[in-house]
Amino acid sequence: MEYTLSLALVDFLPVAFTAIGLFYIVRMVAHVNASQGRVAALGAALTVAGGLFKAMWKLFMASSNGNVDIRWMDDGLFAWMAPGYTLLAFSVWQTVRSVRGRKTFHAWLAPGILIVLMFAGSIYLYISDPNSPAWERILLSVMVLATLITGILLVIFGFRQKMPLAGWLFIVNLAGIFLLNGLARLPEQTIALQWIEETINTVSWLAFMIAASRVYQYTRENFGVDPAGTVQPVTA
Repeated sequence: MEYTLSLALVDFLPVAFTAIGLFYIVRMVAHVNASQGRVAALGAALTVAGGLFKAMWKLFMASSNGNVDIRWMDDGLFAWMAPGYTLLAFSVWQTVRSVRGRKTFHAWLAPGILIVLMFAGSIYLYISDPNSPAWERILLSVMVLATLITGILLVIFGFRQKMPLAGWLFIVNLAGIFLLNGLARLPEQTIALQWIEETINTVSWLAFMIAASRVYQYTRENFGVDPAGTVQPVTA
């Protein structure tokens, strides 16, 4: 696959929008529960790292005419983002439960077990057959599922808390992810098609960033945490 320098540079835009959006999500989670905020922060850092390394790989490839090919930056995308989104999905789920007055669970136990099992299965498949893409598909499947769960939780939270704009913007983000997944499966990835994909990706994560900032602001203004750790609506 070929990349132009301008295309590679534009790829940093959705990474930046994702990072800013996840910053607001982490702040939202941490406002409700500090322990869950640390889970979300680690998840966000891993997710952004995966996207940043991928963008840097494209930039190196484009600027060197394909001579600088740092494979771990490309191949490691799912290895960073799968655990990252798993942690994000769990922390957002816990936050939504807290806001609704529901019981929450240990911050690290469940996502930690899932991540260990995921990597154990992926490593086993890689050792069994290094030429098979099965090891990578496990990571991809977990990443897609965790991304979908996180997005759906945020959509529901937006509409349930009477923030329809945020809800629709999160839907735009999910629609962009699904559309990109379909376009990425096309056998011929021309430069024109890559520009279409990059535009969709940028708009999708811009929508996510705007929505995330709105839900954080809403949570900070409308919910407080008492000394016992119970989330309470803020009253005037």
